[in-house]
Amino acid sequence: MRSLPLALALGLQTLACAAAPTLTERPEAYHLYRAARVAPTLEERLRAADRYLREVPGGPHTKQLRTWFMGAEEKYFLRAFDRLPNLYAYREALPHGPHIEEVQSRIDALEARKTRLARRESEEDTRIAATQARLQGADADRRAFVATFKEWTARLLRIQSFGEPTSELADETIFAFRLTDPRGACRGDECRKLLQLQYEVPGERELVPREALLEVQLELERGLLKRARLSGPELWTRLAEALSLRPLPSATPEERADALNRASMLVRALLEPSLPASECEKVADPPAVLVRQCRGLSARMIAGASATDDDTLEIAPAKP
Repeated sequence: MRSLPLALALGLQTLACAAAPTLTERPEAYHLYRAARVAPTLEERLRAADRYLREVPGGPHTKQLRTWFMGAEEKYFLRAFDRLPNLYAYREALPHGPHIEEVQSRIDALEARKTRLARRESEEDTRIAATQARLQGADADRRAFVATFKEWTARLLRIQSFGEPTSELADETIFAFRLTDPRGACRGDECRKLLQLQYEVPGERELVPREALLEVQLELERGLLKRARLSGPELWTRLAEALSLRPLPSATPEERADALNRASMLVRALLEPSLPASECEKVADPPAVLVRQCRGLSARMIAGASATDDDTLEIAPAKP
């Protein structure tokens, strides 16, 4: 029974010794120490330890907290070195921390890099958008060139007034020839309308600008319509470029032959409704590439003998 009071006394003495430091500290200092030990986040524990070491110099827990703080702060800094969110957290938690200057320097460097990357991405997005817009524009221009050729071919194939004045042409043809820019004009027995059609085709690394000249010609004899033509320098090569998306600035004989073949496929398709091949196909003697004749109408696709000679699609009354 005597041992029980003795044990109780020893326990109370031990408790008193353990609690003694808190009795000699200001409550706010002890709260900092406690926060450094049990706060829920590492940032809160680091902040509390840093404040304790700065605000309670020589405090009873200084040695213990300094040992822990030096190791924990160093690891935290190294882990945050390449992570902006962690660096921001360090700066907020430890505005007077041992590595605050390095942290601010890293923040400045990483923010500058982030800005450069964002600017580069923005510039790249702008470049890509501009390229896409140019590609779309180039595609639209190529389609417009081919469409213009198709439209004029269809107009000439619908002519039913050969041997008559041009005033007897269909109203739509007269309007397209004389009243839409660039306007056509007649001098003597020749009426001409020159269309300059610009487009681009994909090259090896960039779009290659091209220009096609398409001249609508109405040939008269004593004021009466004799024949109609669509002509232009290397017209078939320019059409082949627009159709195949491949530039042919100085076509080799093989490339020129391929261009004629591609262009003739288009011309055949355009002639088919009015002059079907099964009924109207004729032998084509050079420089003609394609000849169809029937139903009172003749169509000849003619290849220029050289780069200075025009390629021509000629529509005229069929010879008896």
